[in-house]
Amino acid sequence: MLTASAADHERGGEPLAFGPLWQLAGLTRYLRGERRAVTLLALLIPAGVALQLAAPQLLRRFVDSTLHHGSSAALTGIALWYLASAAGQMAVVVGGDAVAVRLAWRGTDRLRAELVDRCLRRPARFYQEHPPGELVERIDGDVTRLAGVMSALVLEVLAHLALVLGVLVALFLFDWRIGLVFAPFALATVVLLHRLAGRSLPLVTARQRSAADLLGFLEERLAGAEELRVNGATAHTLGALELRLADLGGRARAAARVSVRWPATVQALSALSVVLALAVSVWLHSAGRLSTGTAFATLSYALLLRRPLLTLSTRFHDLEQAVVSAGRVAELLGAPGDPGTPARARSAPLPDGPLGVGLTAVSFQYEPGEPVLRGVSLRVGPGERVGVVGRTGCGKSTLVRLVFGLQHPGRGSVTVGGREVGELDPADLRARVALVTQEVQIFHASLRDNLAFFDRSVPDRRLLAALEQAGLDDWRRGLPDGLDTPLGTADGARGMSGGQEQLLALARVFLRDPAVVLLDEPTARLDPHTEALLEPALERLLRGRTALVVQHRPHTLRQVDRIVVLDAGRVVEDGPRERLAADPGSRFHALLAPGGGTR
Repeated sequence: MLTASAADHERGGEPLAFGPLWQLAGLTRYLRGERRAVTLLALLIPAGVALQLAAPQLLRRFVDSTLHHGSSAALTGIALWYLASAAGQMAVVVGGDAVAVRLAWRGTDRLRAELVDRCLRRPARFYQEHPPGELVERIDGDVTRLAGVMSALVLEVLAHLALVLGVLVALFLFDWRIGLVFAPFALATVVLLHRLAGRSLPLVTARQRSAADLLGFLEERLAGAEELRVNGATAHTLGALELRLADLGGRARAAARVSVRWPATVQALSALSVVLALAVSVWLHSAGRLSTGTAFATLSYALLLRRPLLTLSTRFHDLEQAVVSAGRVAELLGAPGDPGTPARARSAPLPDGPLGVGLTAVSFQYEPGEPVLRGVSLRVGPGERVGVVGRTGCGKSTLVRLVFGLQHPGRGSVTVGGREVGELDPADLRARVALVTQEVQIFHASLRDNLAFFDRSVPDRRLLAALEQAGLDDWRRGLPDGLDTPLGTADGARGMSGGQEQLLALARVFLRDPAVVLLDEPTARLDPHTEALLEPALERLLRGRTALVVQHRPHTLRQVDRIVVLDAGRVVEDGPRERLAADPGSRFHALLAPGGGTR
């Protein structure tokens, strides 16, 4: 598991050193099963280092042999070895890049899959705190930045360090004075990297958060583009976009200014070291202590030494980016899971047949000090249909979310079939309890997949029966490709009206045939005419099943046997529907009056 934390990233002024290598060590678990690719990469990189070190030696021998009138055969042999070395370097680079890229994508695919799986298990509150745009930035943008780390970054850093050491050894073997020219430069570069790397972490973190905020803003505004346009909010949206772009640009510039300091410093030190090497080589050559070929080789090694040091400075910048991304991914992986599935022993599966629902002294709050439900106790017998009404904000929707396991009570207990909801296996609970809300998600997929949620094992006869029970059989017969007709808003897909979408949601419930049905204002978005068309399907759905029906408009509760009235998170009335409706002193009777449900 990744171990980096947001707090670690925001500590400014601390050197990076080798801490991030430990912070990123958890990524190696996504490379399990890739031993062959990792081994091949570990062999290719040192081979590339050896070939780079051999090239200047071959150049030295060729130049000295030419000046001393060496034989043509010897010169040809050296030239062929040099060409073979260059070809070998090219093969190692191409092969290493191919293996590294393939390794990176396999690892990041596993990481993305785990992130998506974790997100799908999060409670609704998680999506209120993390808009889709931000989640996309973390799952795609941050993981993409980690791709290099998961392939060859660590091995590449080690290879460059080995190359620096090899070049210094070769220079000392030529002449200790040349080695002394380069050793301080290499040491100063490493010390500089140690001191400077990590300074930009807070700035990089701020930049990536600003980018995620921008994506979340765009996702929200584009989803509501029609509402913004018809209500004259286009100018305000563009102004808000300009502010976010300016914020992102400022943070990006601040991070860039700090990030480029050490590559520029290394570049300046490198140029100075090459000039000194040339001066020392000319002096030693003039004194007869250095051959012409060795002078050429010294210059080659000087230029070769620049490359790994400059690359290391750049890769440390990449490492900083990866550390920030790893921290953001770790936050996503470590976010609290579904509160309806706490880590404790699961009870036995729910019994067959009708199931009762119970709430005992249940209290719940989304924010500390702001209770939504206060000591609610309620019993719904097997096969009983109960309507839950009350003014906006009284806790109606929260009640059904607790029964469905989307939330977990702060106090009290919630049971289905006599078993604690929090102790039930989520799959078992979802199989026996269905929730229908006013928001129906239609995927860009076939009618078959939208109905069965991509379960291709469901036979067509069951799908057709569910559509018929929901009242969508005639609509289905008019589709060009029947069950295989694509639905959604994309080009070539079949659009649906609000009423058709709600009937499809009911068809999904018919297909599952649950024992308990929870309806959370399923007709709130519909006009009275369309709502009336849904009534036969709702009646068929509730027949013989335990039901909790939440309605903002209490006059639509014609299918229930009993009414529960909530007020300020408490049960203030509970009784048969007909009796309460006929009693002028009841709260339900008051809610039935025009405007009674909205005051």
